[in-house]
Amino acid sequence: MALDEIAPSRRRAKIGFKYSWLVLVALWLVYAMNGIMRNLVFLVQPSIVQEFRVTPGELGLFTGFLTLAQSVLVLPLSVWSDKGGHGWARKFRELPVALGYLVFSLLTGIGILTHSFAGLFTLQAIKNAFSGTGESLEVTAVAEWWPVERRGFAQGLHHTAFPWGSLIGGWAVAAILAGFGSQNWRLVFLFVPLITIPILIFYWWASSRGRFDAFVADTRARGLTVPVTGGAADQDGAGSAPGAVRRALRNPNVLVSAIASGLGLAIYTGINFWIPLYLAFVAHYDFAQVAAYSVIFTITGGIGQVLWGTVSDRLGRKYTLIICFLWLTVAVLLLQQTGISLGWLIGVQLFLGMATNAIYPVLYSLSSDSSEKGAVAIGNGLQMVGQGIGGLSPILLGVLIAFGGGFSSVRGFDYGLYFLAALQLLAAILMALFTRETIGIFKHRDRALVSRESCNLPSTAG
Repeated sequence: MALDEIAPSRRRAKIGFKYSWLVLVALWLVYAMNGIMRNLVFLVQPSIVQEFRVTPGELGLFTGFLTLAQSVLVLPLSVWSDKGGHGWARKFRELPVALGYLVFSLLTGIGILTHSFAGLFTLQAIKNAFSGTGESLEVTAVAEWWPVERRGFAQGLHHTAFPWGSLIGGWAVAAILAGFGSQNWRLVFLFVPLITIPILIFYWWASSRGRFDAFVADTRARGLTVPVTGGAADQDGAGSAPGAVRRALRNPNVLVSAIASGLGLAIYTGINFWIPLYLAFVAHYDFAQVAAYSVIFTITGGIGQVLWGTVSDRLGRKYTLIICFLWLTVAVLLLQQTGISLGWLIGVQLFLGMATNAIYPVLYSLSSDSSEKGAVAIGNGLQMVGQGIGGLSPILLGVLIAFGGGFSSVRGFDYGLYFLAALQLLAAILMALFTRETIGIFKHRDRALVSRESCNLPSTAG
């Protein structure tokens, strides 16, 4: 049956065009490898502690500044990407970035380059600088391959790549450490990242101009909103207008999304820092078990992203985020109970995971909904800046663990959880007071301390 013979209501209800799905699969795989390579250093933390004899404070500084490195290149390279073309053409500037985080991940596996703690930090920091930019460009590409009305669903499904990729990566690390010994932790950086090479080739093939033009035609035929046309203007234009970064910083929806993204990343980086150390030095699991058990929350992390991303298309981005941040506040406090038994460890992590990753696709959708034309990557890039700052949370966590008695004392680990829970409550308050709803059933009823016009939204709901 031809497309024009299908009833308009049925055409609108269809979830995704075939080429949107194809590119989503490719970008899912790219982002999964990005997430795996970013998470490898967390999974081998106990081995790093043993080899380099680092203190909790030193390890906190190491982890915090590694995460901050994610924001170093993201704004200039996001502007560079916006000028290089939109839609299908994102691949021309995404691929060099992906190769950056691939190469420096592989170099970390070479012993002569990481015989010192400083050498390890340098390689991982450069890798993270490319990795953070890669995330911004990857989520922006997804936003441009799906109708605006399906953006929350698509971003949610795409973002499952990070937790589920981390889950697969955790199992791979556990297998390598079990097979070769925890002292050979560098092997994980040599073996795991190589899978990225065929994935990048697949993405390059899938993201073609012909497929994007077909997506644009299908979206218009269904009466949905085309994010970008992918035509000559998008391919060869100048990208965002001058001053786009400054205007984005004055947009409450974009700025508060960046701040909330940072507060959310504070907990994500924080628990990735907290859980392996707690399991290794307080619960006394062996290091291979630590790698496997530290990623349990990622099982529901992906489920939560699809669920809450889809809910945000109906309920609204803002209100979905408020629910998720309050959920995280409770879940972080429950982590105090993980030492009771393996069952509690699994159960609390699964509850936590329903919201740990879910906030990011919704935040990216809120920012994308509110960004000016040609500057979506800048809005998403600001979130990576916020995440880089939020990722400094392990510095304070390390101080709190040391203050509470060191790696072997549960008291300092509990202090860290109180700190993380307070940050999530703050994020919920900021979202409630300083953002405006962009979509969903509460769009007409939203009230806040900022105007719709300041958020680059029409003064009246349309």
